[in-house]
Amino acid sequence: MADLEELKRKRDQLTAKIQQAEARQRANAKKADDRVKVLVGAAVLHQQTQSTDKRAALLALLDGFLTRPAERLAVLGKDGQGSEAFKRLVGDAE
Repeated sequence: MADLEELKRKRDQLTAKIQQAEARQRANAKKADDRVKVLVGAAVLHQQTQSTDKRAALLALLDGFLTRPAERLAVLGKDGQGSEAFKRLVGDAE
């Protein structure tokens, strides 16, 4: 009977180690995904802000894409023409 209990204990330990390894793997994958999103976003921001026309097109795209009020405010600002942070990033701070 003691052997059975020992085997169950080892199984539980192994299950916990597997769950920890899977959680680390998911966290690493999310970090990699987030890094790609940031870099792609930076490239698009850079490319789309080289002219006034492109900047206006980017604002129009973001206006259609952003749905959460807090995100819209953070990116588009109150007037929809770009928040102060957006303007700093595109080199258009007032």
